[in-house]
Amino acid sequence: MEKLHYIGLLFLNFTVLNLILSLTFFVISYGLKKSVSSIYIRSRVLFISIMAPPVVSSFILVTSFIPPVFVKPHNSPMPCLNEPYCYIFSFLPEFPMFRAALTAAVILVLLSALYSIVSLYGYFRLRRQIGRLDNLLGTELNSVPNGLIPGGRSIQHIKVIETPLTFSFVWGYLSETIVISTGALKALSPDELKCLFAHEASHCRRRDNILKGMLSLCRNTLIAFPHVHLLCRWWKEEIELIGDDAAVLITGKPMDVASAILKMQGSSATGLNRSVWRFATGFTASANAKPLTRRIERLIELNDSISADGKGSHPLIPSEVSILAGLTLMFPLLFVMIYEIDPLMIHCYLEKLTSVF
Repeated sequence: MEKLHYIGLLFLNFTVLNLILSLTFFVISYGLKKSVSSIYIRSRVLFISIMAPPVVSSFILVTSFIPPVFVKPHNSPMPCLNEPYCYIFSFLPEFPMFRAALTAAVILVLLSALYSIVSLYGYFRLRRQIGRLDNLLGTELNSVPNGLIPGGRSIQHIKVIETPLTFSFVWGYLSETIVISTGALKALSPDELKCLFAHEASHCRRRDNILKGMLSLCRNTLIAFPHVHLLCRWWKEEIELIGDDAAVLITGKPMDVASAILKMQGSSATGLNRSVWRFATGFTASANAKPLTRRIERLIELNDSISADGKGSHPLIPSEVSILAGLTLMFPLLFVMIYEIDPLMIHCYLEKLTSVF
């Protein structure tokens, strides 16, 4: 029972830290969303706002198990480098309804894990279905812009679904596949199809599906709180604008991009398995009127100015993939640092962890 209490205490500390950080980042993101015009900066700030809170919260809890590290300055007391974490296990004192909060935190963490497992099962089920689709062959390949032919860096496969509905999306994490309906192939002109493939190829180059999958895991840690779902929706809207920019840069035809978007919105939201959009990014992923209006208005502005918002090159702000890599490296770097200070500390650290679990 004592171990269960400590594990519940860990979950409670993680949930409270995660929630405080997430709400703080939400306020910052909302302010920057209103004041910053660059879609690239907004997308990266939103990505950090979703990704950082659970990762940083986990990092803080992991460091709380590190044994005390003291330094001995000349003629002064020995300070502890990792204080206060070396002395305390819980960041929260007991308060009224403490046991209820402890139970709620455990339920939230278990709910998050269960939802993630169910989603993973759904992903593999859909992957099998998409893997059985036919590849795009013949004259339709003439609609793919130069440099985006299947087998290249941008597009690995293009598959077709036999349906009169109009939709397309990018599927897969490591080997991306563009899936397009026969309805879209018939409804769009050759120039509009080039714009569509250029948009989808930008999702492949940016690894948006991997980013979306990681954000979904982070969102699940606070699945009961609506602000994380709002942050995810805002991020998805920004990456669609970035995809539109890429299509304009490749084809030079913003009005063809806008025309393709309007044609694809007609029937794309009905009859399609909505669970696809939990794992895929795509030209028709949102049927919401406000994001659609933003995309069309932006393309009209680009047509008037004949210039897209660069290529997302902001040297002072790393890309989402770089941010993800940096946050992921926090944990191995921590263990390297501990080992460099004192190899015996790793043994003490692991012993303390196993005593809890």
